Amino acid sequence: MRNPAQNDASPDQTTPFVLTDHANLRMSQRGIGRDQLAAVLRFGRCRHTRGARYFFVGRKEVRRYSGQGLDLRPLENLQVLMAPHSDAFITVYRNARPPRD
Repeated sequence: MRNPAQNDASPDQTTPFVLTDHANLRMSQRGIGRDQLAAVLRFGRCRHTRGARYFFVGRKEVRRYSGQGLDLRPLENLQVLMAPHSDAFITVYRNARPPRD
């Protein structure tokens, strides 16, 4: 299976992301790359809660895209939090529980 975070199925790795200092630090600490961030935005679900946007890849996405030959397992439980009124990423983390509404 193809890994979308490591091939042409994912958005361009040079995609300019607006990262807060906190998001940049957390990505570095957690070993999460921009390619993984781009894949979560492309293949994950989006949920709006508490005025922010959460993008995440859960079991449903892993199953859905495995049928299309994409291996999202390395992205499972990865969550991305975006600021309410901008395209800035606040933080990135792993959590098995999707954000609640």
